[in-house]
Amino acid sequence: MRNLLLLGIAFGLTSAALSQTVIVDNRMGGYAFNSPYNKLYNQSSQITFTGKVTGIQKTVPMRGMAPATTLLVKTSTGGTAVVELGPTWYVENQQTKIRTKDNIQVTGSKVMIDGRGVILAKLIKKNTSVLALRRINGRPYWDISEPVVLNSGVDPNVYEVTGTVEGFRIYGDGADSYAGLSLRTSEGLITVDLGPQWFVGPQQFNFVNGMNLSFATGGTYRVDPYSNPIPAYWVRFGGNTYQFRNNNGTGIWMGG
Repeated sequence: MRNLLLLGIAFGLTSAALSQTVIVDNRMGGYAFNSPYNKLYNQSSQITFTGKVTGIQKTVPMRGMAPATTLLVKTSTGGTAVVELGPTWYVENQQTKIRTKDNIQVTGSKVMIDGRGVILAKLIKKNTSVLALRRINGRPYWDISEPVVLNSGVDPNVYEVTGTVEGFRIYGDGADSYAGLSLRTSEGLITVDLGPQWFVGPQQFNFVNGMNLSFATGGTYRVDPYSNPIPAYWVRFGGNTYQFRNNNGTGIWMGG
C-alpha cells in the first residue's frame, strides 16, 4: 500500500538536567542525543574560528564513554583549542577526512567538561569540503533514535509503503555491508535498505518478526519482489517516526 509522504521533518526538543561526570544513558557509548554529553551543546555559546590542526587524538570525553576523535587546533591568536568531533566510529566513516596540518574553520559550542574547556564541533570546513557533525539545533547526526515529526506539504516523488517484518539481516561484507529488513507487503516480500551497518547497528532499533511498520522511499524504485533493495527515507513503527535519509535520498550518516 502506497501513500504520498508529508514533506519536511522537524526534530523535537527535550530538556533535562545536565551532568558532566555520570553517564546515565550508555547507549551508543554515551553519545546518544539525550546523553549528558550532548546536552552540554548550547547554541548560545556557539563560536566560529579558523586555525591549523596540530594534532589528532582519541579521547574519552567523560568517564565511561567510548572513544571520541579530538582535534588540537592552533588558532589565529596563538592559542590551542580542543575540538571534539564526536564518536570515532562515526567520524572515521565520513567522506571528509581531517588531517594534521590542515587549515580548517570550526563551528561549535564552547563548554566545560570536568573543568576543561572544549569545543563540541557542529561543522568543520576544509577548503570546499564540509564535515557535518550536528544539526542546526545541535543534535548529533550520528543518532537518529530521536523521533521526528512530519510537517505539512506533499512530495509526489516520495511515497509510503506498509508491511510486516519477516526478518532483519546484514547484507554484504566489511565497510560496504548494510542493514536490511525483509518486509511482507501487499506487493510481495521486499528488502528494505536501512543504511550502512556501521551506522544502523549503534542505533539499537529492535525490529521483531511480525511487527507492522511503514517506510518511505522515493525516486524510481520499484516496490516488488524482483527489485533491488529499496532505500528507506524514514521508518514508522510503535507510534514514532525515525529518519534514515532526507527527502532526496541522502543518508543522515553523511551529515544530513
